[in-house]
Order: sequence, then structure tokens, then C-alpha cells
Amino acid sequence: MAGYPLDFSQNGEILVYSSPDGVLKLWDSSTGQLNKEYTPSSHLSATCSCLSWGPGRHLSGTPKRKRRKKSSGGMEEIGDLDLIAIGTTNGNILLYSVAKGDIHTQFEEGHTDTVNGTCWHPEAPTLYSCSSDHNVIEWDVVTGKVKQKWKADKGSVYSVCMCSHSHLLTAGRSIKLWEIHTRQVLKSFTGHATEVFRLISVPLIGETPPNPNSAEHSYFLSAARSDRVINAWQIDTSSKDKNALASFSLPDEPVYVNISKSSKDQSILLAVVTKSGQVLVFEHTLNGRLKKPLRPKVKIQVVTAGGGVKEDTPRPIPVLAAHIQGGKEKSLLLAHGSYLKPTFEKVAYDPSQPEVCLIREDPLRTAFKKDGGVSKIRTPSISKEATVLVPANMVPKDPSLSADKRRKRQNSVGELTMEERLHAISLDKSDTRGGATAPPTAESVVHLLTQALQSKDKKLLSTVLHRSSEKVIQKTIRKLPIVCVLPLVHELSKRMEGHPQSASKSVKWLKTVMAVHTSYLMTFPEIVDKLSSLYQMMDARVSMFTKLSRLQGKLDLVLTQITSHDQEDEEDAGKSQQPLLLYQDESSDEDFPMEDILPSGSGEDWDDLSEMSSDEVEANGKKEDEGVESEEEDDDDSGEEEEEEEDMG
Repeated sequence: MAGYPLDFSQNGEILVYSSPDGVLKLWDSSTGQLNKEYTPSSHLSATCSCLSWGPGRHLSGTPKRKRRKKSSGGMEEIGDLDLIAIGTTNGNILLYSVAKGDIHTQFEEGHTDTVNGTCWHPEAPTLYSCSSDHNVIEWDVVTGKVKQKWKADKGSVYSVCMCSHSHLLTAGRSIKLWEIHTRQVLKSFTGHATEVFRLISVPLIGETPPNPNSAEHSYFLSAARSDRVINAWQIDTSSKDKNALASFSLPDEPVYVNISKSSKDQSILLAVVTKSGQVLVFEHTLNGRLKKPLRPKVKIQVVTAGGGVKEDTPRPIPVLAAHIQGGKEKSLLLAHGSYLKPTFEKVAYDPSQPEVCLIREDPLRTAFKKDGGVSKIRTPSISKEATVLVPANMVPKDPSLSADKRRKRQNSVGELTMEERLHAISLDKSDTRGGATAPPTAESVVHLLTQALQSKDKKLLSTVLHRSSEKVIQKTIRKLPIVCVLPLVHELSKRMEGHPQSASKSVKWLKTVMAVHTSYLMTFPEIVDKLSSLYQMMDARVSMFTKLSRLQGKLDLVLTQITSHDQEDEEDAGKSQQPLLLYQDESSDEDFPMEDILPSGSGEDWDDLSEMSSDEVEANGKKEDEGVESEEEDDDDSGEEEEEEEDMG
């Protein structure tokens, strides 16, 4: 057991449990009452580290069998005592007798460190124990002496199990098969990364019983700490294969394992209690090697009803141990609730119901329930004729008037001062603002998401998963219980296949889950099969996206070429464009300056010109033209005279 030391008897009628303070308690599963309780003398210095039931009836109420005169090696006496082997942290081993209600014997001077596991010989008064001191010891139960002792591993040995009358299995980091008489290792098995805390032999009951001294072709199971897989192995010394034959997949670390005897078709029924408090039931026939891990046939969980004043969400009740009861109709005996007072319940095994949820009362509340009619507080009876005297300063003068005045002051607003009115208005605004704009916290979203996943409420799931804030999503996924991660992945994969609007928001949630819980999801090999539809859908969408992206790239290339060509044409057209009309004036401003054209004079001359008639203006213009011609002639004459003078010279 990976948790506290506890174990059912072989018939399931007694549950033995050792508390952290070393007190041994035996509970009757039929009545649920405490049968016996024992406190060892060294319970404070050396607490219990492991438990194992010896061969016997395991029920003190049944009549004892008649003892034979000569018992074969003391096995008859051991069976009548109903012994329980208790390993301690200081290396000692105590044998507690259920029949006597006291310690039968104590094994000392054997181990020097914590005893991690014990195992009984099925037909001999022999006990095997393993310890953190790397040794395995074979004890004689009758004499209490060590038969043989040998070093089984370089490190601590955590579990020991018998697979035949002459073969022993030990487990540390690896599993070894020993031949007891020669103390030689026949074969080693590797498959767990952590220490193996439990080894269980699977005896096969067929038409011909197997050889009790041979371990060939027999099976055993192994469970390790912090490992969510239970492996099934086959012993075959002639083969060099060291891998497991089959594996059972778990959502959480196992803490308790129980197996039923296999039938003629070699099928086994395995009940596993996980760390989260669930019970997983597997049914399988060991007939060959499996490539994929096995999934449970039935899941059982116990929860509270909820709906209370302080708690509306159902709370899981942990299952402590489970025992498979045989017969025509298989059933499971569950011990759930608290270690202080466990509750026993029998549940029928029905593979047609893969998930079973039992709603029970909260054991923490029922333990502190009080009877409404019974009260420990007594109120003294006061006679009606008695007069009670109180001090005068404690009596109000007129309580009725004071109450009326208070009501009037509360109802009348006109009596309030301006400061009181403004203060009241500010308080109202602050309350309304705080209530209207309060953002949702991550803790509230975690509670809603957990409740929605457990109850499978679609409306509540849509409300939670429609949130798109990355901070809220990140904090919610980090605070989400580890048990709800896998159901959330299934729900998100379904929504990815639905409407595109919901799928766009589900992508953010799925991305965060994959980033935060990658290591946890990698431990589930079947997650690939469950997400195969999502993979196919994503591949189909991605294949179309590549074609569309290629087409978009080609269109962008064509459009850029067209736009660049048009820009070049516009630039060339702007450079080579000729004017449609060109007007050149014969006269220029350089030949005729404005001073020569315009008449000289003051503004009075312009006024005189404006007052002149059109005939006068024309006559003046002719005179000016004649004057210009005469000036040109004079210039020509002066030029000719200059040329003649040069010739003369």
C-alpha cells in the first residue's frame, strides 16, 4: 500500500488499519464497528510501515477447528491464531494474533532499517521480509529465528512476493526472480522508473493444477509509486524478454490493489484504488502480449449530495480500500470516508454500467451531527410571580417613543443634513459600481468548470468556455484539479468539431491545457486514439489552407506586377506629354519695356486719358507711331553718317 498501512482479510470480513501514531485497529466490515484495538509498547518510537495477513480464518467469531495431535510444521497452530505481520520503522517485525487480541511474538535482530514488505509461505510456517537495508530474510514463525538472509539489491528492497513454493520475487527499482534454496537470480524484469511498492502473484486455476514448486508460465502484477500504470508479467526463464505482457492504464497513482482468483479461462478481475479516491475495475484474460494499455471496465466514485448552505458543489469522498468478493455474481466491498471511522458498502459489479457515482452523506458532517431535541445547555426556569430588579441607568426612559422617533428619522429625508445626504449618495454609487464592474476571479471559474465537467452541464460549460481572457484561462487551467484535465480535453475536442465560433474560443483553452499539462497527458497512450478525429479534422483544414495560400500568393504576385506596370506607364506618359495648344506672342516685354509703352507723368495724365474720347485717343496713338518712326529714321541717318566718317578716316 502506498498510503497508510491497511488491508482487507482474505474473506473481506475484517479491515486492519494502523494509524500514524502506531495504534492498530480492526474494523468489522459487516457491522462497520470497531472490533479490536491494540497499542504496541513501541508505537511512538517505531510506527507501522507495512501489514500482511497470514494464513487462517481471519474472523474471531467463527468456532475454532480441532487441533491435531501432530501438526505439520506448526501450520495448524498458525491458522488458529489468525496472525498479522506488522513491519516497523526500526526493523522489528510484530506478529499480532486476532484470536488472542495481543502480540504473539516479535522478530528482532534481523533488519537494521525500515521493513518495507512481508510475505507468508502458503503451506509452511515461514515469513519473508524485505527492508531498506538491502536484505531479504527468511523467518521461522514457530521459533522466531532467522533461517537465511541475503542481499537482494544494491538499494532498498520495497516489496516481496512468493510465486511458488520455491521461488520468490523481490522489487526495488527492478524486479528479480530468486530460487530460494540456492539464493540465485533466475531472471530480472524492468519496466518501472520508480520503486515498486506492490507485487501480487496471479495463481492460475485450471483443469490441472500447476506444479507448486515451479514458477514457469505463471503471472504476477506490479505497481510503482508515482506511476500511473500497473504491469502484468509472465515468468519464463527460457525467454530473454524482460518487458511486460500487458499494462493497465490509470488516471492517477495507485494506492491499493486487490485481485480475484482467476477462473478456467484465465481471466482476472483487478480492483485499483487511486490517490484521488476512485475505484477502477479491470477485467482481462492473460493470453498474449498487448500493444496498447488496457482501460477500466467500471469506474466507481463516491461524492456528497451538495446543496448545503455553505457548499453547493458536490465534494468527492475518498475510497480507502476495495475488496473483490467472489461467487456467481461478482461484487466489490468498499471502505470509504475517513480513517477514523470508515464506512463499508457493497457494490455489484456490472460491466454494462461503465461509470458508477454513489451519492452519500458527508462523513465529516455526520460525525458531528447533533440531535435537535437534546441540548447540553440548560436554561433556568423563571417563575411568573418573580420580579427582576435591574439598575436604573439600564432602563430606557420611554422605549416606545424612542423607537417611533427612530422610525421617523429613518423615514423622513428632510431632517437629514446636506453632508449626510451627500455621504449616502456616495455610498450608493460606490456599491453599485463595485457590484457592476467586478471581474470574475480565477477561483470562481475553476469551481464552475469543475462542477460543469462533473455534472456534464452543457449550458454551464458554454458559459465558462466562452471566456476569452488569456489571464483568466491561464490561471483557471493551473488551478484545475488534475482529475478534470482529461474530461476537459475531450470536451474541447468535441467543440473543435462544432460551430466555428465556439471552435475559435476553444482553441485558446486547448492550447493552454496542452502547454500546462503536457507531462500529465503524455502518460496516457490512449489520448492519441481519443483525439484522432481532431487530428483528422486539423489535417483536412491544413491541407486546404496550403492550397489556398498558394493561390493567394500567385494572385498577389500577379496584382503587384499589374500595379507596377501601370505606375511605369503613368510616369512615361507624364514625361512625354505635349501641350495641345501653344500660343506665342510676337511682342515681348524685353523689346518694349513698360516705361516706354506707358506714358510718363503723374496720375493726372491717366485721368486726362480716361476723360478723352475715343477719336482723341486714336489721334494720339497715330502721333506716337509717327514719332517712333521719325526716331528710327534719325537713328538710321546717324548710323550712316558714322559709317561715312569711318570710311573717310
